Amino acid sequence: MQKSRFPWSSWRALFVLTVLWGALIFWVAPHPPMVDLAQHAGQVALLRDMLLGQSPWSELFRINPFTPYVLGYGLALPLSMVMPVAAALKLLLSLGYVVFVFMCIKLRREFNADPRLDWLFLLGFFGFAYKWGFFTFLIAAPLGLWFILLSVRFARQPSLRRGAGIVAVGLAMLASHGLIFVFAWGVGGLLVLAAALRRGFKPLLTALLPYVLLFVACAVYFLISRHFNAGLEGGLEHGLKWRLGLLRRHVLSFAVGGNGQANSLRTFFPVFVLMAAAPWMMGLRIDWRRVSNWMPFLGVVLILALVPHFAFNTAFLYERFALFLLPAYAWMFSRPTAPAGEPAPASRLGTLGMAMMAGACWAVLGQHTVWSWNFRQETRDFSEILSVVEPRQRALTLVFEPNSQAAKNDIAYIHFPAWYQAEKQGLIDFNFAWFPPQVVRFRPDRLPTVTPGFDWKPEDFKWRKHRGDDYRYFFVRRDGPLPTDFFAGAPCPPVALMTREHWTVFERRACGEPPGKATIASP
Repeated sequence: MQKSRFPWSSWRALFVLTVLWGALIFWVAPHPPMVDLAQHAGQVALLRDMLLGQSPWSELFRINPFTPYVLGYGLALPLSMVMPVAAALKLLLSLGYVVFVFMCIKLRREFNADPRLDWLFLLGFFGFAYKWGFFTFLIAAPLGLWFILLSVRFARQPSLRRGAGIVAVGLAMLASHGLIFVFAWGVGGLLVLAAALRRGFKPLLTALLPYVLLFVACAVYFLISRHFNAGLEGGLEHGLKWRLGLLRRHVLSFAVGGNGQANSLRTFFPVFVLMAAAPWMMGLRIDWRRVSNWMPFLGVVLILALVPHFAFNTAFLYERFALFLLPAYAWMFSRPTAPAGEPAPASRLGTLGMAMMAGACWAVLGQHTVWSWNFRQETRDFSEILSVVEPRQRALTLVFEPNSQAAKNDIAYIHFPAWYQAEKQGLIDFNFAWFPPQVVRFRPDRLPTVTPGFDWKPEDFKWRKHRGDDYRYFFVRRDGPLPTDFFAGAPCPPVALMTREHWTVFERRACGEPPGKATIASP
């Protein structure tokens, strides 16, 4: 069989450059096309201003010390004091992407999997969680991989030091994102359990002790958090939603950058098939006797197949874990390595498999780069709108047309006006301060009438029901003008301050009051 002449060092150089490319995508647009990111930015800005005593809205809120998002918000807070909030979040996302890939490589080495499959680590970060702007989830993901790495080492050789490290990282993970904690704790526990069962009953009790302690810590946190958030559940949705069957076919496209729309499935599902087929084309096979290698993949598959879509006031539960699908898939393949640590010389067919993976990564990252660039152009109208509104005001989001043609994201603008809160010390409704995990929460006696779900149905707005007099500005995104009676019930209907493309900002003024002279809306 004829060997490839393309040197391994050249492949690694291309790989590193591709990782850097992925890290820079977050910077293409001033505000990335990530649905919830604006609300997370608003949380960081509100927290910063409250801690500094600069927020005009302090009496409406209280800081939640039991937030499970400590890592994301804890890193963004100091950065927001020396740079714009948007830049702070983009910097953390860039670093998070690089560290995520690095931790995937560390685990690949621990599993002795083939290094040529590192390309499978590059796309999941730009899948479902990226589209939705699950900032805290993405930032906590590398911590979950670190926990699994420690668990693999602990399973092979338990020790007090390694057990203490698992507990320490597990507690940090619990404070960083509850879903990441449950996933990594479950996978790590299964790895240790499988290894301990081979050694006998006595080592089993010792090996599982760190995981028992973390389970107790999770239960205690849950009870304390429930007590702290008592009285703040009104307006939140409860129950379970599964979305079983064919609806889950989209999840494979989520693993390589898809977002669930029909055109995304057509585009990204073939990419997934190509990436999944590459290891087999390269002559790699799975050794099912190495239980630790396929245990993470089993955990991811069970989540994607069986976990609800919605539970515990949290949506998109299983979808976001597509982030880990291709990395866990890559860890199952292993082969002997050359003495220098490089993979054994590849055949031409193996090189073709690597070229296919690299080409797929470049195509997907290129697509995201183009979408972000187009989104940059598309959002210029909102930037103009933002430039004419005064800071430190209260505003209502009325996004009737959330679709972004530029970013191919049909809900990109649902929370986009929250950048006003993040950048001009305003206050936006609907606001993420409704949700229990957030670091800044509404006080129980100061809850607004704009409840969760309003962001999806702004056409339900009624002036008296939703206390329109509380707001000075109304950010409207719509194709065409509002109905003439939309602000019915207002003593003096708000007037259009500026219109740019799909965006219009309306201003509430006292009857006969000239533009720009309105008083700050009362908290």
